[in-house]
Amino acid sequence: MTFRYTFEFKMYNGLVKNYFQKELPIITTNSISLQKLDRKPTNMADKALLFIPDISGFTEFVQHTAIQHSRHIISELLELLIDNNTTGLQLAEIEGDALFFYKIEQETNIKQIREQVKRMYVAFHTYLKRYEYEKICQCGACSSVYNLSLKFVVHYGEIEFISIKDSNKPYGPNVIKVHRLLKNDVPISEYVLLTEDVDKEAIKIAENQLQANYDFGDITYAYESLSEYKSELPEISPIPDNVPKHNIYSTAASINLPLLELYEIISNFDYRLLWAKGIDKVEYEKNRVNRIGDKHKCLIDKTTINPTTVTKKVAKNQLVYGESTTEVSFTKKLNIYYVLEAENDQKTRLKIEVFVDFKPFGILLKRLMKKNFKKVVPENIKELILLADSGFKTQEFNLKTKP
Repeated sequence: MTFRYTFEFKMYNGLVKNYFQKELPIITTNSISLQKLDRKPTNMADKALLFIPDISGFTEFVQHTAIQHSRHIISELLELLIDNNTTGLQLAEIEGDALFFYKIEQETNIKQIREQVKRMYVAFHTYLKRYEYEKICQCGACSSVYNLSLKFVVHYGEIEFISIKDSNKPYGPNVIKVHRLLKNDVPISEYVLLTEDVDKEAIKIAENQLQANYDFGDITYAYESLSEYKSELPEISPIPDNVPKHNIYSTAASINLPLLELYEIISNFDYRLLWAKGIDKVEYEKNRVNRIGDKHKCLIDKTTINPTTVTKKVAKNQLVYGESTTEVSFTKKLNIYYVLEAENDQKTRLKIEVFVDFKPFGILLKRLMKKNFKKVVPENIKELILLADSGFKTQEFNLKTKP
């Protein structure tokens, strides 16, 4: 994680002593800037389970596409973890690539905690397994999804709440402790860490028990490996190629863009209207990395079609992006493939191929269909060349269009 609830690290020594003062300096989780907030004094404290799933594994990417895609992937994974909360945990904060949950309860249920951990873990790795089959992008983030790992830190103790604008946030020494424990001496990457306050008897007999000294004092905890849950992941079927029979049109051109940059422009719908002629509007799910099986809507001359992202086998030194539709008259299926191959670091060879399976008598329209593609596809290539020669960069475009 790049962010670790920074304000709590500074509260323990100074702010807890002044807890009942009227004004407290709080560092916000996003801006890390000082604010003055009113705090109503209270002597009430609740016992709560504190539960943090934490994603690790992405390195610090430099290339813009990898940075953008890593954000989208982490966002999807965090949403997945939230959706698999089945035990009534309350989400207190999204902290970079981790989630901070809590649940007010008078006693813990170690069996229920383990079941919750297992559910989130299996859902997390099912996503990664499926993504390996469905990904089309070869950027640093998409190519290293399999490196992602998930750990859990679980603690139990008294907490209080601090009012920040219209929301109440968990507050106090135990909140500090659970975040401190994200840095620990556990020697494996995927585990659940349970403090002795969660279940003293279970921790006492645990096989992997550790003691550590933090600035808040000594603490005993145990960890349990999660790797055995991988045997319960569902089977994910490989994506079939299903390339239509008739290759009715192909053309190629060299474009002055690096391989991954051109691939991003072609496969990311954010840029589609910059180069695809004849398309009036594109509707798609934003903040999601395009992958095999994804659908989007294209409005062309008041007609809506719904292409699906597909792929096919190409040479090892090539990338391919494809779209398929069954909505073209007299065809069973029409696929368009964009095959990219680097000529050098700054130049890419792009080949566009059109494949069709015809309905009965549809083959009679093959020549007319080829004529239409012979007109439209070169226009799109021309737009891509003009875009590249204008000095277009996806990073600069995103900065200009960012709300």
